[in-house]
Amino acid sequence: MSRPTAAAALTFLALAALLPPAFSQTGAAAIVVAAGDIACDPADANFNGGAGTAAGCHMKATSDLLVGAGYDAALLLGDNQYEDGTLAKYQVSYDPSWGRLKAITRPAPGNHEYGTPGAAGYYSYFGAAAGDPAKGWGSFDLGGWHFIALNSNCAAIGGCGPGSPQEQWLAGDLAAHSGVCTLAYWHHPRFSSGPHGSDATFQTFWDDLYAAGADVVLNGHDHIYERFAPQTPAGAADPARGIRQFVVGTGGKNHTSIVQVQPNSEVRDAATFGVLELTLYANGYAWRFRPEAGQTFTDSGLGQCHAALPGPAADYYTLAPCRLLDTRLGAGPSGGPSLATGTARTFPVGGTCAVPADAAAVAVNVTAVNPATGGFVQLYPAGAPLPVASTLNAGAGQTRASNAILPLGPGGQATARATLAAGTVDLVVDVMGYFR
Repeated sequence: MSRPTAAAALTFLALAALLPPAFSQTGAAAIVVAAGDIACDPADANFNGGAGTAAGCHMKATSDLLVGAGYDAALLLGDNQYEDGTLAKYQVSYDPSWGRLKAITRPAPGNHEYGTPGAAGYYSYFGAAAGDPAKGWGSFDLGGWHFIALNSNCAAIGGCGPGSPQEQWLAGDLAAHSGVCTLAYWHHPRFSSGPHGSDATFQTFWDDLYAAGADVVLNGHDHIYERFAPQTPAGAADPARGIRQFVVGTGGKNHTSIVQVQPNSEVRDAATFGVLELTLYANGYAWRFRPEAGQTFTDSGLGQCHAALPGPAADYYTLAPCRLLDTRLGAGPSGGPSLATGTARTFPVGGTCAVPADAAAVAVNVTAVNPATGGFVQLYPAGAPLPVASTLNAGAGQTRASNAILPLGPGGQATARATLAAGTVDLVVDVMGYFR
């Protein structure tokens, strides 16, 4: 393994300027979980001593997923204790279940918390973690990410619109933490396909977050799971700069329903209790919905941050050629099947073929083998928007190869996609060096 001359490094920088942004740290920095709409009222017919029934009160089952799992933080998305959030009910229902995660909990209040005047039970139970009882908002940093907890009970805290105390604080907090991956969470969703629907009350939150380049928003309120594609505050698809929103009202109370599917909604479920797990990297995130024991619904994927702009990789290290992907081989992360037109394959790079986990990009040789028809192949960082340019043009029945610089996405992964007139193509990717 060797390092390059200064000229070689400059050549890389010129090439990288033409590619989608990627970031230099690919190892996981933190893993957090989130859910809202959690603990039943002890008087609920389904409470059953805290164990729940088939119909509801599954707060013990969802919290069992988390205890001893080594998470760095648990984000509460509001309506943490039904029906009115008194301290006594927190102690009887929430505390024996999700209260086992209290040391790592970062809460946000829901409307049911304010069923007790001033949400007194909520602020008493969580103490300093809940913030100033007159406000209920705050922020913290974890794993290189900036987290913002907001209070969507607007009437109780002086409003949520432009110029309100909370909005002024939010704008200032975002300005003070620019250029980092950012996640915001609160109870009531701006967008939802559930019974409460989309609520423009929180347009201002979205306006400020979008302008600052925030990446992820988490909400509860509707007792469903829903994932949206990245979008603008007005609900227009925006894969380059949009915010990805999750509704995770699946903490255990009960299920509601999908009422009217909203634009950009990608995945929905109204029958599974569980939590959203987020693995955070300095350049993006991986999400996974974890269902309670005995259930099978899940959802997973990758996303890149677009607020934390990268510094250029300075050094190049050569490697003996090593195969990262060969779709002619048996099925597996680095093997088959062949790529059909319009399909993509995400495969590991960092941590394989002597490429270190913290590599920013790799130099590769890409070969398209025997495509059924003409078309093109694209390689790009996992979780990044689909690039405009192709990596390699394919000719029907021809084997063609090309060299490329491939930035890496979250977890040191890359994605390959084939676009053909019809049929399939085999793809071979060999690494020759890496940058970091």
